[in-house]
Amino acid sequence: ISSWGMAGVLFFHSESIAHQSLLLIILVMGASAITTTSTAYSPTFYPVVMMLLPMSLQLVITGDTVYQLLGASFWLFIGMLFFLHRNTHSTYATALRLRFQNESLAEELALQKDIAEQANIAKSQFLAEASHDLRQPLHALSLFFGKLQQNADEPLKRKPLLENIDTSINTLTDLFNGLLDVSRFEVGVVHTEPINFSMNNLLDNLRQEYTARAQTEGLVFCCVPCSALTYTDPLLLQRIVRNLVENAIRYTSTGRVLVGCRRLGDSLSVQVWDTGIGIPAEHIDAIFTEFQQLNNPGKDRSKGLGLGLSVVKQLARALDHELSVRSVPGKGTVFSLQIPRSYPVGAESDDPTTPYTIADKLGSACVLVIDDDSKVREGMRELISSWGSKTLTASSVVDALSAVDESPCMPDLIVSDFHLGSHMTGIDAISKLRKKCGNNIPAVLISADTSEKCLTVAEQNDVPLLHKPVTPGELATLLRFLLSEHVSDH
Repeated sequence: ISSWGMAGVLFFHSESIAHQSLLLIILVMGASAITTTSTAYSPTFYPVVMMLLPMSLQLVITGDTVYQLLGASFWLFIGMLFFLHRNTHSTYATALRLRFQNESLAEELALQKDIAEQANIAKSQFLAEASHDLRQPLHALSLFFGKLQQNADEPLKRKPLLENIDTSINTLTDLFNGLLDVSRFEVGVVHTEPINFSMNNLLDNLRQEYTARAQTEGLVFCCVPCSALTYTDPLLLQRIVRNLVENAIRYTSTGRVLVGCRRLGDSLSVQVWDTGIGIPAEHIDAIFTEFQQLNNPGKDRSKGLGLGLSVVKQLARALDHELSVRSVPGKGTVFSLQIPRSYPVGAESDDPTTPYTIADKLGSACVLVIDDDSKVREGMRELISSWGSKTLTASSVVDALSAVDESPCMPDLIVSDFHLGSHMTGIDAISKLRKKCGNNIPAVLISADTSEKCLTVAEQNDVPLLHKPVTPGELATLLRFLLSEHVSDH
């Protein structure tokens, strides 16, 4: 290109216009031909412009008017080339940018597709595992119940059958609660309520709950006292630690299980140690997957359901607490949960994890049960009546108001299903009954609905919500607490 450019000077012949016209035509045609393929790319375009500059300068400085006009035309031509280059370069650059963006989006789409496919496969495996685990205790329950019917009049044979039925029901309850936890995490309806509280309260609860249990398993259970304060959700924290302790006892045959805390600056490390079978390094990540259990190929339900550690991981994530594991196969494992410390600035907050000492007032209480399912109503009536309470039942809001009118006593507690049919809810029933009775009757909602809407409505109306299935012990404890609180407020 530089040789072509010098031709405009070396072969310049001012006395022959024909000669000069031919030279101009050759240079313009050459520049045009090269520009058609290189104008989009600046490093190849600028040499073309340089090729035309010597000739254009030579035309301007000759002094002849015709040549000066040709030189001016040459400069105009060069200006047009720059304009063409700018537009073409912009279009080309935009096209390249869009091309790379499309390729990036295609790669991202392919990645998201793979993730979705893996999630779909994992969900299918999860449902298959859940279906299998639900069928097992249900099958056992039907067999034990059939045998119980045959031995209904033989107390000695009836007792072990009832114990087996109770075990199957507890297994089903644990599984449903685990599945409920998983579904809550997936739809994001786990709400945290952090407060300041002392770790000693939680540790005392664990000591009372697991010392005897560990002894029956031939283990020593230790809780090291810790007076430090922390700021987190005490109920969710207790669930995490309880799941870890359950897991430790389940997989420790000899030795001990230890729960303690270590101060780490502004953090507190809650640790659960055991002398159990340990976890191989390559399986550390797998233990936090639903229905994954090591050393339990036979799916022995006495060793759990494989949901505990998955729930622990999800709860730790919801609380934004770091969870870590260290393990030596054959020697033991330590789970550590790092939580924030707090410092006393006055009176310590009330701690929901502190066990309540509540007098058993259910024997003198009148409990109103509202549920549109007749079997559930009957079951609740039998259960609550067995605690000595007078029980009223109703299938709807209208029936509940009528039951109160016809009853010689006013209800002390309301237990209502959330969905009552006819577009009415338990909240509607509770509100109408409180208005009718003229006082803020303590109430509890029970529902199989795990949606965020249901939880939000319950929270807005300050009514505790239990998700089905509910154990008798859980219901009795809540009812005693609500009744005791109501009495203390008055």
